[in-house]
Amino acid sequence: MGGRGRRALIAPVVAVILAAGVACDSQSGIPTEDAPADPVSASTSAAEATTTAPQPPGPVPQVVVGEVPGNPAAVDAVRAWATDLVTRPDTVPARCWTLPPAQAADQYADTAAILGALGQPGIDGQFAVSWTGGGTTVSVKRSEIASGYACPHVHPAGTVDFYTPVDAEYAVTRFLSRESGAPVNRADTETAYPLICPGFSPWDPSGTGNGGQPPLKSDPDVLAGTTAFAADAMTATPVRGDYLDVSVPVTDVSGVTETKRVTLSIGPDGYCLGEVT
Repeated sequence: MGGRGRRALIAPVVAVILAAGVACDSQSGIPTEDAPADPVSASTSAAEATTTAPQPPGPVPQVVVGEVPGNPAAVDAVRAWATDLVTRPDTVPARCWTLPPAQAADQYADTAAILGALGQPGIDGQFAVSWTGGGTTVSVKRSEIASGYACPHVHPAGTVDFYTPVDAEYAVTRFLSRESGAPVNRADTETAYPLICPGFSPWDPSGTGNGGQPPLKSDPDVLAGTTAFAADAMTATPVRGDYLDVSVPVTDVSGVTETKRVTLSIGPDGYCLGEVT
């Protein structure tokens, strides 16, 4: 076949290929120019890039505490605690280390009842300041008031003996923790938070009628040299009246473990230690 014939055959083939190429381009969606920007994505990116100015903290709620004539320090100290109870309740357990942890959690559970009581006028008693309202009483000891942050006892109104064996055992725990060099809190000292009975009344757990000063007041170092004690093995036994015995295994510097009997009574700051045998 001559050259002219071959060219005649090739031309239609090229035309078909070119036509197919155009058809494929139109069906495959190959862009011939840039796609328009997605307005939603653009606005989202702009929002993410925008830096929002931090919001200032809201005002701290002012907890209403009834006045205590002649004792404004009590009002300030319990308000500091109550404000945390309302705004930062998770910080209260660590700050109220003077109370048994489980007891504090239980007594501080009803915030509304506590605030209702605190809103009433306070009464400055012999050993504590208290507020009562709605069937609830909030009582703070003088050592708590002096600290500036008063962790109170909360109990039903009219309750006279609101200290429990748990309080007595915790007093022994705190005392032995001090003696072993690991106080429950570094602020827990005898000067700031007395645990030894002051001897305001005759020490007479046996009821002989011949009571005197608490032996531990005369010899506060009777448990010096304590290195460890078994808090989980404590047992509390009522003696008579406000007196109560707590038995606890105590280990001294020589490694000897002996069960000690600690006799307690109720004093100005709750349960206090008076004798160790």
